[in-house]
Amino acid sequence: MNRRTFIGTGAVGVASIAVTSQINCGGKSVSGTVTLITGAITELKLLFPSASALDKIIKLATDFNADWVAGKFDSARTFFENLDLTVQQVMNDLGVSASPRAKLLLASVGIAVRVIASLISEQGAAEPRAARAAGAQAPATVSRVKQLSNAADADTILKAVQK
Repeated sequence: MNRRTFIGTGAVGVASIAVTSQINCGGKSVSGTVTLITGAITELKLLFPSASALDKIIKLATDFNADWVAGKFDSARTFFENLDLTVQQVMNDLGVSASPRAKLLLASVGIAVRVIASLISEQGAAEPRAARAAGAQAPATVSRVKQLSNAADADTILKAVQK
């Protein structure tokens, strides 16, 4: 899997956000995954203290979880989309010449975004009617969520870390 594909995996959750917003309920907390993101970003900040986008990632992840759990799906979708884009940007900016440790930390953040997307996708799959409505309202978001929560990519990532 190439770096771009890996980076893109974080956005799957957006489609599910749109789906779940149709059923008017709160989403499952992603606090554990947000903790993975904040932990990796804290380590990256030690290596790249001038990278201001790292603080933005922590805020976006935290704000996403708060709005997702509260059922504020429109703003949660925006936070998730911005999180995905910011993570991709940071991975592109820092990953090229980073140490193996930094690359693994960046990969951890990308995987965490994929985990969030997978949760959103799972919640959306439980409500097919809402999923159809979300697809009609936010087709790009739904497409990105599907891309990020791709089961084949998850298998590839798992095999890669089992080497």
